[in-house]
Amino acid sequence: MSKDGRTWLSHTGVENLERCPRCFWLQYKKGIRQPEGIVSRLANRFDIILKNYFDNFRSSGDLPPIVKNQLEGKLQNPFQEKYFVKINDKYGFFGKLDECLVTSSGAHVPIDFKTSSSDPRNRDTLSAYQAQIDDYIYILQQNQKKIAGFGYLVYFFPDHGKELHNGFPMVIHVTKLEGNPQRSMVRISKAIEVLEGKLPGSSKTCNFCNWYEAIKKEIKPQKSPAHFFQEKLI
Repeated sequence: MSKDGRTWLSHTGVENLERCPRCFWLQYKKGIRQPEGIVSRLANRFDIILKNYFDNFRSSGDLPPIVKNQLEGKLQNPFQEKYFVKINDKYGFFGKLDECLVTSSGAHVPIDFKTSSSDPRNRDTLSAYQAQIDDYIYILQQNQKKIAGFGYLVYFFPDHGKELHNGFPMVIHVTKLEGNPQRSMVRISKAIEVLEGKLPGSSKTCNFCNWYEAIKKEIKPQKSPAHFFQEKLI
């Protein structure tokens, strides 16, 4: 819970509800998160480098050369990264944009950077990515920004090359996704409904919950010292 007394939901948090209602509830109600494990931070490093690169072109009004022929508009200037939406007195929703375009008509277009380990040019868009664009458009709209109704995913994929000593070749692929903020409102309402209820059941495909149930059968409850002492006296 934040200083204003609200529970602030996010795209990532609500996405966890789709994976496992029980883990989602435990995260927000009890502060118990799924173990993270060993995760590569390379994508985070890419995000930092890309954001700094785009910042270099913000004041000039030009698009960065790497996307100039694939995008239209200007980089939002000044750039607003974080947006907050107060749902009610108990809940809110927030999001952080990687980047934002402003069209010639003044409409805002969210951009999300994706570092890909496989070629993104011939594959379907993940449902989570579609929900992400929906959510970005939703928070822009709720903050009184004019919206274009779509967003972009900009993929960065290291390609093969015979002259890596001259630099890694990079495939830059842009996908345009139509967005619907109404879908975000439905997901947020569902998330709040779950949090207002009792501990829900787990997903059958949740690896964390399945591990917990399996380990419970293997680890027997330890006897309390008092119980153990009484057995010795009998």
